[in-house]
Amino acid sequence: MAGTGFLLRKLARQDNLLGVVSAFLYSAVIAVGPWILLVAALGAISFYTTMQIDLEEIDSFLSIVIYNLFFSFVFSAPLYVISARYTSDCLYKRDVTEIPGILITNLALLLIPGLLLASCFYIFYATLSQLATALSIIQFLLFSAIWYVSLFLSSLHNFRAITFCWVLGMVITSTASIYCGYLYQAEGLLLGTNIGLTFLLFSQIATILAEYPHPFSFPKKMRFYFYKYQKLFWSGLFLYGGMWVDKVIMWHSKEAVHHLSNLTTYPTYDQAMFLSYLSITFILALFIFSLETNFYVSYIEYIQRIERDAPLFQIEEKKRDIIAEIQENGRAALVLQGALSLALILLAPTIFNWLGINFLGLNMFCLGTLGSFFAALNLMLYVYFSYFDSQENMLLLALLLFLSNAGLTLLFQHLGFAYYGYGYALSMIFTFFVSACLMGRFLDSLTYSIFIDNVVKRQKI
Repeated sequence: MAGTGFLLRKLARQDNLLGVVSAFLYSAVIAVGPWILLVAALGAISFYTTMQIDLEEIDSFLSIVIYNLFFSFVFSAPLYVISARYTSDCLYKRDVTEIPGILITNLALLLIPGLLLASCFYIFYATLSQLATALSIIQFLLFSAIWYVSLFLSSLHNFRAITFCWVLGMVITSTASIYCGYLYQAEGLLLGTNIGLTFLLFSQIATILAEYPHPFSFPKKMRFYFYKYQKLFWSGLFLYGGMWVDKVIMWHSKEAVHHLSNLTTYPTYDQAMFLSYLSITFILALFIFSLETNFYVSYIEYIQRIERDAPLFQIEEKKRDIIAEIQENGRAALVLQGALSLALILLAPTIFNWLGINFLGLNMFCLGTLGSFFAALNLMLYVYFSYFDSQENMLLLALLLFLSNAGLTLLFQHLGFAYYGYGYALSMIFTFFVSACLMGRFLDSLTYSIFIDNVVKRQKI
């Protein structure tokens, strides 16, 4: 997106160590900053309320947060990717007058069915008080809106304002949750969390509207984008669902914990997997940095030569540059992140001992770290396919990830505790090797796919 890419390219062009390091740190913040801040806020809430609030009340609160995180990620993903495409096209055409309309209209499209979905779940499935039910529904809507709104933040130039919103939002979330939790137990924890999330959401929206101070107008092409990018819509659903489906399956294992809210989780597995996700901070930061600097420049030059009807040899020259960038990024990810993941796996006992984590999750963490490494590679391939508008390959990758993760996790779940985590790791590895083959075949006919195939699609539409 324009804002993120502009900032990173500006820093990279300084051509000194400080500029490169600054760009990489910005990439890390963009990649996993919100996730780390959210985990830190929840950790602070758990730590400071343990002595004052009943543990079952805290567990019930955390189970609601985990469910809301999962469902909000998956639920908002399809609309997120469609809006990302629409917004990116507006930025490319340098016409941002529609962005406020895209933001507000799609927020309504997201929250109205989200209200129905969350209400059905928490009213008819969960066993909560009326107040806790209402607060849980609101929290789901807030999470869904925050993930969706974060799309537009990547197009902004005011990076400090974005960081300030997230940091202050998480500080308010943890502080308000701890204070209200002392007064009203689990319901207070939910109330305090919602206060912080509400501040975060509206501060983000205010920042976006300040960047794009245009009057609201209904996005006239929204229906066209839903029609043209149907496969993109479903790929977003299955991609995010595929990243989480193993957790849902493991919530129904024999070792799962049944909470007062009637929700079930498997804290040992969840903790190990969430911790393993942090291991890919480096590869995600490196990917965003390389994507928005070197690859983006080669990609734009390649597309512009096609649009200007340049001679074939000039187009093919830029195609080779793009392939070289993808190969270089892949090698860097395999070598650097591979070495880091291996080191974390070897040091896992020391890490668990230092953090005071139950060693029952040690094997799950090691398998999760291996699986997360390949999950990051799958995400990289998905993003590359999205740049080239290869919806078929995006959907195929997402379906493969979802079905393999669900199927293999179910298989190894039935084999017993010793095999927990193998399903996730093997599914990510399998998806990567198949998707890498798809990428290689796609790149061989890249110019045809971009030029000829897109012309045919436009004629059909």
